[in-house]
Amino acid sequence: MHAPLSRRAKLIAAFATLYVVWGSTYLAIRIGLSAEMPPAIFAGLRLLPAGVLLLAFSWLRGRSVRMRPEDLRTTAMVGTLLLVGGMYSTFLSERVIPSGLAALVVALLPLWIALAEWMLPDMERPSARGLAGLALGLTGLAILVAPRVTGVHGTPQELVGIAIQILGTWLWTTGSVYSKRHPVKADALVGTGYQMLISGALLLAIGTAAGEWSRLSLSPRSVGALAYLAIVGSCVAFTAFVWLLRNAPASKVMTYAYVNPAIAVVLGHAAGRVGLVPPEPIDGWTIAGTVVIIVGVALATSAPVRPPRKRSGPPS
Repeated sequence: MHAPLSRRAKLIAAFATLYVVWGSTYLAIRIGLSAEMPPAIFAGLRLLPAGVLLLAFSWLRGRSVRMRPEDLRTTAMVGTLLLVGGMYSTFLSERVIPSGLAALVVALLPLWIALAEWMLPDMERPSARGLAGLALGLTGLAILVAPRVTGVHGTPQELVGIAIQILGTWLWTTGSVYSKRHPVKADALVGTGYQMLISGALLLAIGTAAGEWSRLSLSPRSVGALAYLAIVGSCVAFTAFVWLLRNAPASKVMTYAYVNPAIAVVLGHAAGRVGLVPPEPIDGWTIAGTVVIIVGVALATSAPVRPPRKRSGPPS
């Protein structure tokens, strides 16, 4: 009989899962797209079975999978913003930009969320260090975009892909802030399961309306990428994430935000070298942008926050 894993071993395994798996999902998306998987159907087929698996897992563990109608509506709204708006944008953008570049743009998410909260009167505000991180992150984005705007390298299609990915991060930010302001009374895994289920069904409807089923191509590469994203990328990694939130400081858990893009850049470059995906070269602009963004995100996520601004007006 095997001895149970120690708490330290569980923490190491969970962090490794979060870092490596979530960092590798960008490459898995690129592999599936390069194997001719249409984006909406690909994204929907990733989410729908993942949602079913998470709800089944929760039910088998004795958790209630019932939700109040008002909580289900909120969950549907959040899932649509996060997954149909945010995650699907990655599937669209990676048709024309490298997986590592997509991950670097997504790495700006904590900065957009901090900026959104700063602009709202009743949310926590970033400190001076957080604002410095925000400025650095935006500088890193400018470094990545600059050679494509000036024509040093890249294509107009890559600029479109970057713009789609930025729009996706803004939609994800909106969903994150909305979720924080409208908490639901449900288990985290159950809520995520419904988000994936609803968003997956909506994406399949979008793919059906776009006529994507006729372009669906199933091959060992596409099926492997799909299975990896649905089972490992969604279910296993998210379960590790939820467990870490309950067993480790949130500041440590959030380190995935600046570890994932570095892993994605390295994996995308290596996969391009061996022909698994179209070439994803790493040049000086990419290295500089990566370093500046990661430092900016690290500053922002580790910085203390200031309390919300007091509302102006006469006392009640």
